[in-house]
Amino acid sequence: MNQLILWVVKHMPKPIQNIYFKYEKGLLYCFYGALTTVVSMVTKLVPMYFLGEGKLSVTFCTAFSWICAVTFAFFTNKKYVFQSKTRTKKAFWTEFLSFYAARGASFFLDWGISVLGISILGWNKYLVTIAAQIIILLVNYAFSKLFVFKKREPDSQTSAS
Repeated sequence: MNQLILWVVKHMPKPIQNIYFKYEKGLLYCFYGALTTVVSMVTKLVPMYFLGEGKLSVTFCTAFSWICAVTFAFFTNKKYVFQSKTRTKKAFWTEFLSFYAARGASFFLDWGISVLGISILGWNKYLVTIAAQIIILLVNYAFSKLFVFKKREPDSQTSAS
């Protein structure tokens, strides 16, 4: 996928290429984040179509969707955005579990912002949701870059995988 993106970028004017290469990781993160959103929506709505919209099915579909989206995000972020190559199973599982923990933390941050902004302060639910998503995007990127896919010692993370 990144080869296709690079091919498109190389056929653009030089100033646009310069902007792309300057912000490449962030732009790739947003691109794969948009794909993750599609995965999230499809894996939530398709099962809900077949199961109905009862409390249990909505809860199940939301949880299923979150697991699918976070797993998709992990693999696309690992391979395409941060180009992390793990050599050992331990290093892989450390990244995987760290990613899930970071996304779990951002889930609760999202929930907290929503409760505070909508339920307690009575702000517009759409504006609060948009603001929360921007904050979560930035927090998730920071977690991924600084903690999950950071460069590690050569014995735990290097060339193969």
